[in-house]
Amino acid sequence: MSSIPKPARAPRATTKREQREASIEKILKASLRLFVSKGYRSATVDEIAAGAELTKGAVYFYFPTKSAILMALFDQIEELIVDRMVERVAAAGPDLQDKLIAFMHGQSVVGAEKAELVTLYILMLLEFNHAGDEIERRVKGIHLRLTQSVEELMHRGKLTGEFRTDLDTREVAAIIMALHNGTFLEWYCRGESLSGPGLVRALRGVMLNGVMKKAG
Repeated sequence: MSSIPKPARAPRATTKREQREASIEKILKASLRLFVSKGYRSATVDEIAAGAELTKGAVYFYFPTKSAILMALFDQIEELIVDRMVERVAAAGPDLQDKLIAFMHGQSVVGAEKAELVTLYILMLLEFNHAGDEIERRVKGIHLRLTQSVEELMHRGKLTGEFRTDLDTREVAAIIMALHNGTFLEWYCRGESLSGPGLVRALRGVMLNGVMKKAG
């Protein structure tokens, strides 16, 4: 008598690695929303777990502390707004004006695609200013890298004669960073009434008119 074959076992929907990655992504997305809307200090791990549709224990399984979640988000932010920017600027050219435009255009693309991440970066600069802890050191480290990249552009532009030499390099870079951060906040807060491309054109016009050496 032939035995009845057992039904084939259905393949697992995902591997453990895929499940892990999916859970981490849920936690990071939920945390990002909460940190932007409520601030880091006001957001709780219970709220993060609820937003990620996971247990609180699952959140702690992947991230031992709430600050570890923020650090993981900072890793994403640094890769987006600094590492990729450095690559874009290096590839642009040959003029320093081209590189400055590449900086502004690239940051605007990041803002359009990852608005909450850029907003989190700016909000954490404010929330942890003078906090004297590891979070302040981490977010200000990102800010320093970004600022130094702009300062380098300004310095090189002065040396080539493309940019004005009557303004202090660090101060001009600080104004550019202020325009950069302020534009992102305006875009995030009033995205329904402001045009992203229009803001970028305005930002580019203001920056270039301010730093380019006048002909004659």
